[in-house]
Amino acid sequence: MSFLNSLLLTLIKALHTIINNYALTIIVFTLLIKLLLMPLNLKSRRSTMRMTSVQPKMQALQEKYKDDQEKLNQKIQELYRKEGVSPLGGCLPMILSMFILFAMFYALRTFANEQLVTQFITFYHHPEIDPHTLVEPFLWIKNLWMPDTPFSTYLPDVASLQLVDYQVWNEVSAKLAAAGTIPQALSFANRDAMMTFINDVVTPFVASDVYAPYVAPITGLGNLSILGLFQFSIYQEGNGWFLLPILSVITQVFMQKLTMKNTQLLESQAGSQKMMIYMMTVMSLYFCASYNAAFALYWVISNVYAIIEQIGFNKYFELQDRKAAKAEEVGIL
Repeated sequence: MSFLNSLLLTLIKALHTIINNYALTIIVFTLLIKLLLMPLNLKSRRSTMRMTSVQPKMQALQEKYKDDQEKLNQKIQELYRKEGVSPLGGCLPMILSMFILFAMFYALRTFANEQLVTQFITFYHHPEIDPHTLVEPFLWIKNLWMPDTPFSTYLPDVASLQLVDYQVWNEVSAKLAAAGTIPQALSFANRDAMMTFINDVVTPFVASDVYAPYVAPITGLGNLSILGLFQFSIYQEGNGWFLLPILSVITQVFMQKLTMKNTQLLESQAGSQKMMIYMMTVMSLYFCASYNAAFALYWVISNVYAIIEQIGFNKYFELQDRKAAKAEEVGIL
């Protein structure tokens, strides 16, 4: 998995050298990945349609051999061979997409951590710089490497910086020192050394007059809570409008509903499918609201593409069915 993470991160950085905008890079990269997977997805869709077509026969066998599980399994396997279908035929693209999803999450989190450390260290050593010039904006989002939500600051805060691995601090500061941006690199031996730096250097600077205005909550809206369980603040320099998390939920539900609509499922399978919709919806909201907007953008673009692809496949198969029906009719006549 780490190899795939590194590969995706390397490809994104390489594509960025051509496009020179990370938001557009992520959009283009997402579309390229999806286009490469399209032949597999088309094959998967065909397999799913074939499985759907044998569902009535499956139900008949289950009713006939409901008291003989061994015989039922034998007859089902015979049915699969006769119809030329496999229950696992549509799984490969889904599994591959999940691997890429999680790999993209880790790759973009790694890159986000590098960018946040770069932004903080540069501003720490050059407080005269306008910090808006240090971040990567995208439409309504001020900093692509922080969450798209008014409940997040656009500059990295203490909470986000202390989650970064100490080796990232060392590597990023070494690059900045080599470029002459800062006087010398950091050399943390372990996480404890990094946390000492966070407490002694980062926290006081974030609280200083130079940095504090960019991470200050709106007066009267700081430290809000929901049922006493969830604490949050709305910031004067909030990073976004929560649009990507909302879009991730809408597109996730629509995509999975569209998939269910075009697949005939047994009652037990339909229940499992609905549970999957709920799980994926909650997961999309959590990840897209809690982590960097770059990953949320990837998730939304992936869903939008999947919806368009699904509609396109449906139209294609409808056309194929009409042609087959027409050919049969002509043959009969």
